[in-house]
Amino acid sequence: MGAALIEAGIGKGDRVGILAPTSLDWEYAQMGAFAAAATVAGIDPNYPSDQLDQVIRLLDPSVLFVQDQAVLARIAGDVRDRIRLVMIFDGDRQHVSERSVRDIFAASHAPELKQTVAGPEPHDAAVIVFSSGTTGSPKAIMFSHEQVLAAIDAISEPFDDLGEENVLLCWLPLANLFQRVINFYAIGRGAASYILSNPRELMDHIGSVEPHILIGVPRVFERMQSGIAERITTLWLPIRYLTEWSVRLGREQALAKSSGKRPGIAMSVCWHVADRTILKRLRAVFGKRLRYFVSGSAAMPLWLLEWFEAIGLPVLEAYGVSENIIPMATNRFSLRKPGTAGKPLSPNQIRLAQDGEILVRGPGVFHGYWNAPDSSAERFTADGYWCTGDFGRQDEEGFLSLLGRKSEVFKTPEGKWVSPMRIEEHLQRVAYVGQSVVLQLDSGAIASILSIDKAKLMCITGDGTVDEQLDEPCSQGVIGEALRADLRVALKDLPGYQQLAGVVVTFQQFSIEGGELTTNLKLRRKIVEGRFAAHLERLEIAIAAALKTGRSAGTRSVLMPVILLT
Repeated sequence: MGAALIEAGIGKGDRVGILAPTSLDWEYAQMGAFAAAATVAGIDPNYPSDQLDQVIRLLDPSVLFVQDQAVLARIAGDVRDRIRLVMIFDGDRQHVSERSVRDIFAASHAPELKQTVAGPEPHDAAVIVFSSGTTGSPKAIMFSHEQVLAAIDAISEPFDDLGEENVLLCWLPLANLFQRVINFYAIGRGAASYILSNPRELMDHIGSVEPHILIGVPRVFERMQSGIAERITTLWLPIRYLTEWSVRLGREQALAKSSGKRPGIAMSVCWHVADRTILKRLRAVFGKRLRYFVSGSAAMPLWLLEWFEAIGLPVLEAYGVSENIIPMATNRFSLRKPGTAGKPLSPNQIRLAQDGEILVRGPGVFHGYWNAPDSSAERFTADGYWCTGDFGRQDEEGFLSLLGRKSEVFKTPEGKWVSPMRIEEHLQRVAYVGQSVVLQLDSGAIASILSIDKAKLMCITGDGTVDEQLDEPCSQGVIGEALRADLRVALKDLPGYQQLAGVVVTFQQFSIEGGELTTNLKLRRKIVEGRFAAHLERLEIAIAAALKTGRSAGTRSVLMPVILLT
């Protein structure tokens, strides 16, 4: 592949875009581009068409690898015409500027072509990645070869247990830089990586691959836990009770250990029995060799972390930002604290600003956005620290906790700061809540847009149907009461000023295709809020009416308005 690119005139200074799902061909294209001393940019094929055109225009690639003609057809004609060479993984070419990768692999390219090309310098551009785009259009971020190698070295310290005998499963989009760096690291350590193109087939293959470590994102772990929990409910009743008891016992054991307490003899004996019989079977769903998971992209709810700890498969949360190729912090298998992002990773230098914003300086921090270097200048401090936009807290042991995005945190009329992320973590405890967006209404009241699983919610009514139309937000029908009861339980540990005043409920699932999620499954809050703006206005009126009714009735108990969009 490198020889073919060199033969086509591609070299240092050229940008090579790869627009395709995760595959071995993806890796061939990347390594071939590196062999030609070009710069590689991964482009997620799940971008909406308008955003896709925007990203390609920004990158202005000399070469674009695409999966097939259908993907190529999604690119606007004027954007496609600017690309010198299009390489197609699956299918034949249709234009002069296109080449079939299948034909390239079948052809004989002179290896000596590569010897005539000067290799890249350490400071030359190696990769370009795109920011998640949660607050707007994705930005292009460039990292050099020496920065890529610095990231690989940094990962070596917390994950030094990875060696030649280990197996990994690569299934996240390779446009995701962390997955690519992990692949580089695995190659350097001599570990084997299986590559899965369809992420929906993860659970179909994980048992046969039997990875030692698996990387994922919180949404995926939620689905894993939900799937196992549903299967438990279908077990023969005595086995179901025994399984649920084993998980509770595992949780108590894990919490006792993490708090430094020594579990009692009776608990330890019972746990050992449960672990070798029931919990062992739950772990076997993921194969017999899995030691732990690694999660990034967003914070995981504490209850979910505790569930995985309970069955003996801890999730090590890590924290990073797009503008720093070296992960900012991570938990280690031997040194972890659930609910935190772990300890800062060397050689990062991390400090907290006066308002709690996390700042970072180090060799992995970028030097400015591609094609817009000046746009980032104001977010660097005078002494070279990058302002991440994340609020954090560091405890006396050095563990870093994330408190939410600076742009999302808001203050109540009483002067209390609220992090939507913390409330959303609690809402995820409700079995049928898929995604949630917590926000502040114009009145100052806190509300949420809930995307729920219709099938699970319908089980509440007994006959599997919606038996009411919630045109009246304060309806006390079956659905309305069940929702309020479940939300009260989920939020009971939060202080009064963080309680919801009302909710908008939709059966629509937020998705990448719909534009509500970024390609790494982060919520695009402004998009969601904009699409539900009319319903939020209606909710605000209902909240005001409920408060007025409560005051006139002389009671402090106000019925939470629920607007159900059927």
